Amino acid sequence: MRYRRGASAERELIRSLEKRGFAVVRSAGSKKVDLVAGNGEMYLCIEVKSTTGDRIYFSDEDMDKLLSFSSSFGGRPVIAVKFINRSWRFFAPEELIKSGKNGKNYRISLDTPGMTLDGVLGRQKSLVEVFNVEES
Repeated sequence: MRYRRGASAERELIRSLEKRGFAVVRSAGSKKVDLVAGNGEMYLCIEVKSTTGDRIYFSDEDMDKLLSFSSSFGGRPVIAVKFINRSWRFFAPEELIKSGKNGKNYRISLDTPGMTLDGVLGRQKSLVEVFNVEES
């Protein structure tokens, strides 16, 4: 069930990226990263997680894998979390803090500051831009 939920989340994100002009490759089995996306100007290496709860843990091993691959590939590392029946949240690895007893996992919750997909892609309008558009 978890595999199907995760694969479904990956396919949903692929469709969203393709609608925004990205070519996307899904890595079955996730040996390196889940998705690699690019549009000729921006390249993303994405690790996708999904949860029905309000938090999820991201392992040190997954973080090392993401950072190593993105460094070799030349892409921007991104952690994408689908909170089922809620929303997508996106995180830059350097923004996450280790938590827990052993300090080997990163805790991501609905309260963790994150970005929208448009924010990751640099397409999110600021409030100033929104108000200027409305005034025109």
